[in-house]
Amino acid sequence: MFQRLLREISRSTVLRLFTFRCTFISKSILCLLFASLLFLSCSKQLEKGEYVKWVNSYDNGLHVKKDYGDFVFDVQHEPKVYHSLIRNDGSVTKKDDLQYYTLKIGLKDPTQDLLLYNINDVAGKQQNLYYYSYLFQNDIFLEEDSYELPCVLFHFEQNDLLKTRTFVLGFENPHKESVEESKLVIQSSQFGSLPIKIQISKRNIPSLKL
Repeated sequence: MFQRLLREISRSTVLRLFTFRCTFISKSILCLLFASLLFLSCSKQLEKGEYVKWVNSYDNGLHVKKDYGDFVFDVQHEPKVYHSLIRNDGSVTKKDDLQYYTLKIGLKDPTQDLLLYNINDVAGKQQNLYYYSYLFQNDIFLEEDSYELPCVLFHFEQNDLLKTRTFVLGFENPHKESVEESKLVIQSSQFGSLPIKIQISKRNIPSLKL
């Protein structure tokens, strides 16, 4: 009787040890698989066309569209390599220390011009044109890792054929693009009393295959 009980206890102990070992191995394998996938996603390399398409996509976090009141804000973060590709005839340069964004602002009614919003005369349009050409820069900044970064480069692309207006923005880059999230903040009475905050995700940006 005692020997039988001993055998049952031994069998139970071995089973528990085997189950624990299998569970530990399974978890280890899962952790290894997860780490491998994470590494592959971070080290992914794309050809030029694929890279530009990835950055431009609304699915990956670098390109965000947000409605606010009567307005539509479209923000595109431009990683350094992407910015060099589209602004420097396809060549890549690493000398620039700024980080760039393209901001497009339009109205929900695509037939209406941003410069003519709530404006009934030529003088009002000229005031808006002056504001967006020069003063608007002071109402834009970037929130990044508890820092508020002012807009140090500003270019308003004037094209009266388009109802949506485009701005090229440059900010200091104290973290060298190591931060995974940024918020573009617009604090302007042109769009209401509350600040407009648009969150940009910079996670898992692929590299360019050279």
